[in-house]
Amino acid sequence: MQELMHQANLKKKFGQIVFLGTGQEFLDSIDKEDKTVTIIVHVYYEDHVEPCRILNECLKKLSKIYETVKFGAIIASTAGVSKKFKSDRVPASTCCLENFVRLTDDLGERFEVEDVQNFLVEHRLLEDKSLTPALVKSSAADESDDSD
Repeated sequence: MQELMHQANLKKKFGQIVFLGTGQEFLDSIDKEDKTVTIIVHVYYEDHVEPCRILNECLKKLSKIYETVKFGAIIASTAGVSKKFKSDRVPASTCCLENFVRLTDDLGERFEVEDVQNFLVEHRLLEDKSLTPALVKSSAADESDDSD
């Protein structure tokens, strides 16, 4: 058990959402990352679109909980995929370039961080933290406290 906890603590940690400014940054954030890292990128219409703004806020919070997941966000026109995105088809998130999902179809226009978390857990993009044994949670919290 200690060996598994040690290996889990060796994983690369991110702990924040990265706002990507160019299409090349978008590609690099995926292509240049270790293949074992889960990457979730919110490709969205614009900051002024309420569901887009809300999802970015939710992902910021989730990035603190799921530190080993790489979270990113980019405006669709910046990523060069604006033809696929319209304001009535957002927000979207992608796990790979071909897998776009319109989250408001499942979550509605008003959603909370727990709704996004449950959606991502249900689709196996995030682990279900409720299944993490208390001993592992305690060890992870101790590791986090030591690094502060």
